[in-house]
Amino acid sequence: MTDIHEISGLRLAVETTGAIGVGPTIVMLHEGLGSITQWRDFPDRIHVATGLPVVAYDRSGYGRSESGPAQYGPDFMHREALEILPALLQNFEISQPILLGHSDGASIALIAAASDLLDPVGAITIAAHIFVEPAGLNGVRVAKERRDQIVEGMARHHHQPDTAFDRWSTIWLDPSFKTFDICEILGDISCPLLVLQGDQDEYATAEMVHGIVQRVPQAVGKFISQCGHIAHKDQPDVLIEEIVSFLSTQGITPVSYTHLTLPTNREV
Repeated sequence: MTDIHEISGLRLAVETTGAIGVGPTIVMLHEGLGSITQWRDFPDRIHVATGLPVVAYDRSGYGRSESGPAQYGPDFMHREALEILPALLQNFEISQPILLGHSDGASIALIAAASDLLDPVGAITIAAHIFVEPAGLNGVRVAKERRDQIVEGMARHHHQPDTAFDRWSTIWLDPSFKTFDICEILGDISCPLLVLQGDQDEYATAEMVHGIVQRVPQAVGKFISQCGHIAHKDQPDVLIEEIVSFLSTQGITPVSYTHLTLPTNREV
């Protein structure tokens, strides 16, 4: 069920599945050009696979949420992690979040998990960015060359796809954003952490995974075989299998997922 909710002075689209606020709850944080609908059926599949309630929301200016600022500042991910996300969790009375983020959303999950504002049960990152690297910038430049085509596709999911795209691409290529680096705070993450990335990710190198695992002792890092940047599109079954296995190991989910014959993934 998707409704509009007033969160920290913003009108945000929020989709809920299951009994929200009852025990551990998976909170999904979308990518830089993402939205609730671009997760496709993944929230429903995660709910069925884990038995846990799931919340996904459109960040301000994305999907069906109210328009956000025309431009991002270099601290846009920190503001989302430290202001909007805690307010959303409070609004839905979620005291045991499991943060599940993709790309920019994964970076937001790491920032939030490292803060003292939340006490997550666990965190799962897919294609996280922990600093600005040439591979990421090159991926944004390539996307910008295809702007019109990408914006046309985004129009099915966003009220203002052109603004969403321009805001994302502009800040990533802005010289002021080159200082984005969250490596120093990663050691403050105390919850269980699963770090996933496709082995063919066009926006990041393996250093993103290695950099997290080296700084967070309890983190488990894995590369998903035959997978690009959007794992829930390229390898959804593998992704669900990894998430279910991780949560089961932590003892925080009833598992009801049929084991599949899947590509072998490399553990860091």
